[in-house]
Amino acid sequence: MGAILKTFTKLILKKIKMKSDYNLPFTKKTEDQIVFQNPWHSQLFAITVQLSEKGNFSWKEFVEVFGESLKKQRSLSKKKDGSNDYFSCWLNALEEILIIKKISNQDTLMLLKKDWTQAYLSTPHGKPVNIRNRSV
Repeated sequence: MGAILKTFTKLILKKIKMKSDYNLPFTKKTEDQIVFQNPWHSQLFAITVQLSEKGNFSWKEFVEVFGESLKKQRSLSKKKDGSNDYFSCWLNALEEILIIKKISNQDTLMLLKKDWTQAYLSTPHGKPVNIRNRSV
């Protein structure tokens, strides 16, 4: 999951016109208070913050879309682990807001997922996953 996020970030940030900086409503915490269970969770969080700070969408807009994503997931699934399910909702919300704001589109996101899956499945264990370059 992390490799697709890194690649996606590079592609998106190339296309985004950097806008003014925003201060997001986060409190400062010490290192031992911030915990992500998987690397892709922190990468996804960082990508979302970066996109919002650059003015591509407001944090309020993202929170609204994320809230809807959580609501939808809760209605579909009874068992929740509070980790992967939460960040899967986060990823769905990020993809949705990227489409809403016309930063990306469904076809581009699907191509990227397909390319990443193919690269991941064809990479020998222990080797870095390299997704093919594609102009989007």
